[in-house]
Amino acid sequence: MAETLRPSRGKRVIPTAEMVAKIKAACDARRDPDFVIITRTDASRSKASMRHSSAASVTGSRRRRAVHRSAGGREQVERVARHFKGVPLLYNMAASGKTPDLPADELGKLGFRIAIYPNWVILAAIPAMQNLLAELKRTGSIAHMRDKVATFKQFTDIAACGSPAARGALWRSEDQRAGL
Repeated sequence: MAETLRPSRGKRVIPTAEMVAKIKAACDARRDPDFVIITRTDASRSKASMRHSSAASVTGSRRRRAVHRSAGGREQVERVARHFKGVPLLYNMAASGKTPDLPADELGKLGFRIAIYPNWVILAAIPAMQNLLAELKRTGSIAHMRDKVATFKQFTDIAACGSPAARGALWRSEDQRAGL
């Protein structure tokens, strides 16, 4: 749940009271006590943002919420951690280069319970894709690269596709499954 005005133009945020009302509504609508509501702020460097997030952190705090804070530098990460001591924090390790690359154990010591690494997997895959395509263009073949890529079984396992027979079994009638 974000507090950025839509359409997002810069880092303008909705009023604190409106954000708190949104969080209360989400907490009231929640049916599963294990469902975690995560709020975030885009205006991470301002004093107003700290007040805004402080008010939001109190809302539904007994209901397992996490406050998401984007961070600019290590000092800011530490300041946010001190300011929200006792509030479950989420660390967004952005690929933009603006967020300090802190190890998970250090984040844990600061009070961050969740760390996310958006886009990192695809960013790591892009050079591999480019290298494979460049090799195909250069040599006309990728046969010699087979040991450098995942197998089709690894792909289907990761994609939770299973074998063709297992996928087909999902849509068979009970009579077909019983061999009738």
